[in-house]
Amino acid sequence: MLRRDASQVVTYKPDGTQPRWLGTLGHVSGLKYSFTCPGGCDQLSCNLTVDARYRTDALNPGRRVQVIRGASVVWDGKLDEPAPSDQGWQITAHGSGTFGADFQASYSTWASNPDDAVNAAIGRGLRWVNPGIGSPSGIWLGQKQDSASLSITDLLNLATSRGGLTWYVSCRPRGNVLSVFPLPTTATNLLVSSSPVARTLGGDINYIWLRYQSATDSGGTPAAFSLTTVSEAASITAHGQMEAFADLSSAGTQTAAAAQAVGNKVLQRYQRASFAGPFTVGWGQLLTTGGTPVDLGAQQAGGVCRLLLTDYAYGGEIKPDPIKFIVGGYEYDDDAQAAAITPFQSLRHDFASLLGMYVAHERPFPQPSPMVSVPLPRKHHNALWWWRHRHHGWGGV
Repeated sequence: MLRRDASQVVTYKPDGTQPRWLGTLGHVSGLKYSFTCPGGCDQLSCNLTVDARYRTDALNPGRRVQVIRGASVVWDGKLDEPAPSDQGWQITAHGSGTFGADFQASYSTWASNPDDAVNAAIGRGLRWVNPGIGSPSGIWLGQKQDSASLSITDLLNLATSRGGLTWYVSCRPRGNVLSVFPLPTTATNLLVSSSPVARTLGGDINYIWLRYQSATDSGGTPAAFSLTTVSEAASITAHGQMEAFADLSSAGTQTAAAAQAVGNKVLQRYQRASFAGPFTVGWGQLLTTGGTPVDLGAQQAGGVCRLLLTDYAYGGEIKPDPIKFIVGGYEYDDDAQAAAITPFQSLRHDFASLLGMYVAHERPFPQPSPMVSVPLPRKHHNALWWWRHRHHGWGGV
């Protein structure tokens, strides 16, 4: 007998017809589905307990797969090849937030917004809805790229990473709706944690040197390049000055003010005190701002959590900063009825990775961007070595 609060999994043919509910074929267990920001619906996995010799069109790779909770679609994606086992079939799928990696960004004009490429991909079969990205403040496209040389995901990452922006494909009744928006700051949920919260310093960078092209080639005179800086005074006062370097010259001729605007967006995106890992929460620990518990199985990434600790300190600091974070990753475990919430600003988003992301946009999402050389005090060297080994499997750059 199914739990009343259990999520249900259904698959469809690619054209949206022929629904097949997995719960009518056998017992569905181990259901987990996740979200990332930037992105959207990310990964799904579950087990279908039927004889592995039994094959049904419900499991054909490439079918649409959705998670239904109540009367709502809370996760949408595409079925991978299932794997047989002694317990039946192990099912995996990748979500609508990853679909952009399957389509190249072909465009007629390299303009100040990516709508041309996104809409063209939708016309070729990208299962997104685009209300219109336009040219929000801070959007960054840098040096012109050849048509179809970037994936749609790469293009969106490039356009948002340097402008204090992010992008998300929301699972909505009308489809997978793409939006590009400034990094949110207003809390949408309260997260109650009853255990100590580990934090780490991702370099504590608060001063950036910015190289930019100040004049173009003209009349035989070579292009000129200049340096400018941006800084965060409050962090320098509290922790001392630590510097990094970013090269913006690929974007063509700029003013110092334009380069400084990019640097300030980088500092806005980066937070010196990062949380070291995900928060695991059960019923009653994730609330609306009014204090009402939410349905953990119906939440997504991209919101802002205000952290409330009971009886513990925030990383040993007298004045906690920050106590709010964007939800960068969200995974729901249907069997455990618990969620894992990963802050947008975690160790994997340290400052070196953030700068590296800007100059390495050719790598497909969601692979981590390569590290760049950023001076770190000796006390952080071991932490950086551990990060590289954990996430890349090697110690070099």
